[in-house]
Amino acid sequence: MVRGMSRRQFFLILAAASGCAGLIVALAKDGNAKAGQGFHAFAQSLTAGIDSRLKGKVASDGTRNLFAKKDHVAGKYTRNPNLWCADLVPQLPGCAVWKPPGEYAGERYGGVMITSRHILFCRHSHPAWDGGWMKVQPQIIRFVTADNKTVDMKLIANVDSAADRDLSVGLLHEDVPPGIHIAQLMPALSATQKAKLRQIRVPDLGISQAGLRPPKNEKHESVAYVGPMRVPLEGARQPWGYEVYPGDSGTPRFYVTPAGLALYTLSGAGDADPQVIETLIAACDASAIQRGVLKQATGKKLQFAKVTVPAE
Repeated sequence: MVRGMSRRQFFLILAAASGCAGLIVALAKDGNAKAGQGFHAFAQSLTAGIDSRLKGKVASDGTRNLFAKKDHVAGKYTRNPNLWCADLVPQLPGCAVWKPPGEYAGERYGGVMITSRHILFCRHSHPAWDGGWMKVQPQIIRFVTADNKTVDMKLIANVDSAADRDLSVGLLHEDVPPGIHIAQLMPALSATQKAKLRQIRVPDLGISQAGLRPPKNEKHESVAYVGPMRVPLEGARQPWGYEVYPGDSGTPRFYVTPAGLALYTLSGAGDADPQVIETLIAACDASAIQRGVLKQATGKKLQFAKVTVPAE
């Protein structure tokens, strides 16, 4: 007790202090609860991005195939007007549709534009300079605009991530034209946030490649399907999934946010980590300069979806 203070004054002050401490604890609990509610609402918005587009539709080749017609030899493509997420097609042309040679790559293995010059692949399935696709020169990466125009670009350099990652960034000979959409990345998520989104089974959109798929090894076309990988789909989403096959590596996967598509991972590669990708972009430019195919660094930066991810 403070000298000169009566016992009554002391206990009044003590009671007030205890009340303040209790108020602080209560406010903290309320803040945490509201933060949790904010993240839950955010997760619900991602879920609605998929479920609202599936509503009233029946899964079939006619609603999942990205193209109604295609001819790789002639370079002619017609996008599917009945695609279940047709309103998102203007955001899909940055997903590569074909790469020579057909017997090695062709429609297999994904690739998605992350700047107007850089494309993101899996490290274990990309145009390696020591062989593979790069035995074919020029190395073409083909895209198709939303209004069915074919755009062929040349890949001139690439750099792989370290062994603890499975990403590779490639450099194109020039900027892609305006009709080729640049994927926006999902803002960085914490490990807890990622785990929470998987725990509550928030669905995503995968833009897959054509190929033979299990269990019967039947030929399938390039499709837009519902994920995420290795999370069983339930209810109305179940018919919209499919079995991943060897050749799907690099398939870009997006959350459908209120602000549009947000790239967050590649099939077979793990997270599209912005810090890792930015480092690879710089290293890819440096490699191209050293090899004499680029005069100076491109200065290209990643774009991010305009969404705020609340604390979990």
